[in-house]
Amino acid sequence: MPKKNDPNNPDTAIETVDSEGAETPENLLETKADFSRFRLSQNFGSVSGVRKKLTTVPVRKPHKTQFYRIHPENKLDTMLLKYGEGNEEIYLIESDVLPEVEDLAKPYRLVVTIDRQNNVFIWPLAIPDQDRPLNWHISAMDAASNAELSWTRMQANMTLGAYEIFSAEGELSEPEWPELSIDELLEIAFKNKIIDRPDHLVLLQLRGLA
Repeated sequence: MPKKNDPNNPDTAIETVDSEGAETPENLLETKADFSRFRLSQNFGSVSGVRKKLTTVPVRKPHKTQFYRIHPENKLDTMLLKYGEGNEEIYLIESDVLPEVEDLAKPYRLVVTIDRQNNVFIWPLAIPDQDRPLNWHISAMDAASNAELSWTRMQANMTLGAYEIFSAEGELSEPEWPELSIDELLEIAFKNKIIDRPDHLVLLQLRGLA
């Protein structure tokens, strides 16, 4: 009769496992998947060479809850035409066709503006009339001047008939201006919004020809 646990008998021998090769709970933990190597670094944009291409530059004034800065150099005094009912569209006007809209066009100062999220837009500031200056226009100009030096917010005070100006109380970081000239920014902002010939659709509509 064969002996129990006889190592020479394959039918009775107990299979042993090398303790060094055994998969202990500790070994299982060591082989657990680690996806931290896929995490993007904080400076991902600069490392990868990714740069956002600026394709849209709105033409508008800042929102009343929005802090903004004004570029101290990039500005242009010009004539603009606000055209349409409800949602007005703003047009730049070439000097050659300006006489055709002389009674409708107004002088504005275009300033390059940026918000806290580094969104760039063009703010058309109405240039105050020397004969009849309005407090709305004067206070908006003051707000723009303040925004050249610090983060600024403005909101309308209907009782005063002017804008109230607020400076940010915190030490906010400086804006990251795009590496584009004012000409390049205006080209984007006024794409398809330049009246440069007598047969422009807006002029035809003003004459009742379209």
